[in-house]
Amino acid sequence: MSKRIPHRQIAEIAAARIDKLMRMSAEQASYGDADLARRYVEIARRISMRTRTKIPKEHIYCKNCLTPMASGTFRVRLRNHKVVMVCAECGHIRRMPYLKEQKE
Repeated sequence: MSKRIPHRQIAEIAAARIDKLMRMSAEQASYGDADLARRYVEIARRISMRTRTKIPKEHIYCKNCLTPMASGTFRVRLRNHKVVMVCAECGHIRRMPYLKEQKE
């Protein structure tokens, strides 16, 4: 009989692997290997979905083409209390509010 692994332990292992894969994808994107970077993000997303573990907010990627948002792969603008990030690969737009930072 096999032992059942607790969900907490599975989530810890998954989070460590997701973190490593996302760091590797950002590194490959900075070297210019976009295909390998996208593959790393795809694997990290699969692990995240299978184990129901969230990808940390510090690891940002394009939800359209899965390119990691490393330096040089996106354009950042501030408009109407939002951070607007545009992917350099596919042109997908991502908007994130920054109202909390303005109040402080």
